[in-house]
Amino acid sequence: MNSNHETKLTSAEIAALWTQYLNETAGLCFHKHMVEHLEDKEIIDVFEYAISLGTQHLEKIKEFFLNEGFPIPIGFTNHDMIPNTPRLFSDVLCLHFLNIMSIHGCHGYSGAVTTSSRHDVREYFTSCNASSVELCNLTKNILMEKGLYYRPPVVYPPEKPDFVKDESFIAGWLGEKRPLSCIEITDIYFNLKKSIMAKAVTVAFCQVAQSKKVRDFFLDAVKTKDSHIKMFIDLLNKENLPAPPILEAEVTDSITSPFSEKLMMFQVGFLFSTAMVYYGTGWASAPRRDLTPHYMMAISGDVKIGNDWMDMMIDNGWLEQPPLAEDRRELAMKEK
Repeated sequence: MNSNHETKLTSAEIAALWTQYLNETAGLCFHKHMVEHLEDKEIIDVFEYAISLGTQHLEKIKEFFLNEGFPIPIGFTNHDMIPNTPRLFSDVLCLHFLNIMSIHGCHGYSGAVTTSSRHDVREYFTSCNASSVELCNLTKNILMEKGLYYRPPVVYPPEKPDFVKDESFIAGWLGEKRPLSCIEITDIYFNLKKSIMAKAVTVAFCQVAQSKKVRDFFLDAVKTKDSHIKMFIDLLNKENLPAPPILEAEVTDSITSPFSEKLMMFQVGFLFSTAMVYYGTGWASAPRRDLTPHYMMAISGDVKIGNDWMDMMIDNGWLEQPPLAEDRRELAMKEK
C-alpha cells in the first residue's frame, strides 16, 4: 500500500462529522446559557467540562473538513444566544438534560465508529465516545448523590433459567397477559425518561417563543409528548411498576427567550427524531403483542410533529443542507 495515498472521507464519515457539528454547536449554546445561571458547584463543574469537550470537538471537525476542502457548516453561533436573559431551567432540569444528551452522544459516537473507515476518523469518534461515556457517568453520579436519579424498576431473580413454552408469551389481546419482561420494562422506562425531559424543554420553549407559528408548533409538540407519557405511565401502573416523575416544575416562569427560534426548533426536532429511533427499538424488542399499538401511536405522533417541523424549518430558511452526492445528470447536461 502506498503510504502517501490520502484516503478521502466517505459519505458515512462526512455525515457523522456534519451531524455532530450541528449538534455540538447547538449544545454549546444551551450549555453556556445554563452554566451562567447554575448555582450548584458540582453541576457547574460538569457543565464546564461539557463545554470544554464540545469546543475541542468543533476544532477537530473543522480540521477534518478543511483538509478535505469541505465548507464548515454554519450550525449555531453566539447569534443564536440572547445575552443577559433570565434563567429558564432549574439546576435539576439542566442536569437531567445533560445526562440525556450524553446518552445520545454514547449511542451516536459508537454508531459513527462502526460506520467510519479511516483510522484517524475512527480514533476521533472512539475518543468522543469515551468522553461521552465519562460525561454520562459524571451526570448520573451527581443525580444519584442528590437523590434525583430514578432507577428502573427492580426485577427479582427467577428460580432457574427457562424457555418460552407456548404462544402465551406473546399474547396481549385475549386471556391473561404475562408480566412485562426486563427488556420491555427497560425500553419503556428509558423512553419515558427521554419523553419527560423532552416535554419539559419544549414547555420552556413554548413559554418564551415570540412567533405565534413557532409557539403553536411547540404547543402541538407538548401535547404529543404528554399523550405518550400518559400512555406509557398508564402501562406501567397497570403492571404495578413505578414511573419516573415529570419535570415541568423545573422550568422557571421566565417569558424572555435566551435562544433564537431557529435553535429551539432545531432542538425539538432532534428530540422528536431520536425518539422515533428509540421507540422503534422498543417495539422491535417487545414480543408482547399489546405493546405494538403503544409504540405505533408514539411513532406516528412523532412522525406528524416531524413533518410539521420540516415544513416550518424550510419555510423559515432554518434547515441547513448536508453535503449531497454529485448530480451526474446535471453534470452531463452542462455545456462542455
